[in-house]
Amino acid sequence: MRPRGKARRSAANGSYWISYSDMMAGMLFTFALILFMAVFQLVDLQQKKTIELETKEAQLSTQQSILLDQQSQLQDKEELLAATTLALQEQEEELEKNRTALSSAQQSLSLQQSKIEEQAALLASQQARIDKLVGLRSEIIEALRDELRSAGVDAGVDRNTGAITFSGAVLFDTGKNELKDTGKALLDRFIPIYLRTLMSDEYEEYIGEIIIEGHTDTSGSYLSNLKLSQERALAVANYCFTGETMRLTAAEKSLLQEVLTVNGRSYADPVYRADGTVDMDASRRVVFKFRMKDSEMIDQMSAILEGKGE
Repeated sequence: MRPRGKARRSAANGSYWISYSDMMAGMLFTFALILFMAVFQLVDLQQKKTIELETKEAQLSTQQSILLDQQSQLQDKEELLAATTLALQEQEEELEKNRTALSSAQQSLSLQQSKIEEQAALLASQQARIDKLVGLRSEIIEALRDELRSAGVDAGVDRNTGAITFSGAVLFDTGKNELKDTGKALLDRFIPIYLRTLMSDEYEEYIGEIIIEGHTDTSGSYLSNLKLSQERALAVANYCFTGETMRLTAAEKSLLQEVLTVNGRSYADPVYRADGTVDMDASRRVVFKFRMKDSEMIDQMSAILEGKGE
């Protein structure tokens, strides 16, 4: 009976160890499973972290690339801004040069305008003076015509120049330089009227020169005629001062000395007929002329105003 009892205790102990072993195996399996799950989760987490890190690295790389692009664009913009600033400075410098040039041009224009105004005023003054002198010359010519006509002196007065011409035949014999009596008589009547009209208080200050010209015909040499024309003009001038019946006062003779000029023209200015041939009788002549002060200026200005000086 006792051995049976021992057998039951042995069996009970064996079952215990089997259950404990199974329990331990289960626990080990559970631990292994937990460990595996933990490792799996850890690996999975590491993979996720790795992917997340790679994603972030990719994003960072992209952002770095964008940043580099932005930096490059910023650098380009800075360079463009610098170039624009430089161009603007150059434009400002050019503008300042243009302003300076414009100011200089305006000053030059103002100066030119002032000169033009001065010249216009001078021209107006000269024109007024010319008009006065031209009008005065016409007035003197008319006065000569009236005085000579009133005295019955037969002398033609050129309406434009005031020149008075006497035939050489009245004053001189052919080829001679001595005044004829008829010539002296004519000069006795003519010279006092002529000189007293020109040298009157009204006109004296405007008379610059009184000219006596001798002219010949075209026969003979130029030099012989030049000598003859000069001698005839000089004979007339001499008679003005020494003529016994010439009624000139000492004061009038003194004034005449200041303005008288004697010229011999030979046959340099012959008189022509309508058919173009030389009128020998008319060419032999003595001409009295007067020149007003500034007459050359009057002629030049008149030519300019008439367009002849262009």
